[in-house]
Amino acid sequence: MGLRETTAQHEQLLAQLNEERASALARISRTLESLLTQLHETRARIVDAREDTQAREVAKYQELRQRATLYRWYLEVQREALGLRHHHRLDEFYGIPAPIER
Repeated sequence: MGLRETTAQHEQLLAQLNEERASALARISRTLESLLTQLHETRARIVDAREDTQAREVAKYQELRQRATLYRWYLEVQREALGLRHHHRLDEFYGIPAPIER
């Protein structure tokens, strides 16, 4: 195997890794968007919920918020794996709603 073949194989491997990183980034962002939508819907239900169901909705909200926070972190890590180091704009697009105080 010559140097050119080794270099070509290495470049092909790097391209495949970057494709997988980009695919993972897309999956993470879709999951995060879904969690954020669920958070907003749950928060709206909490406002209108009867007292007997409100505690259950608040617990669901807290669980969703915890998962969304984790996926927001996953998104940042995956972006760094692709060489994207500036994350300050992520909160504009993927802002995690505030916790609900009981």
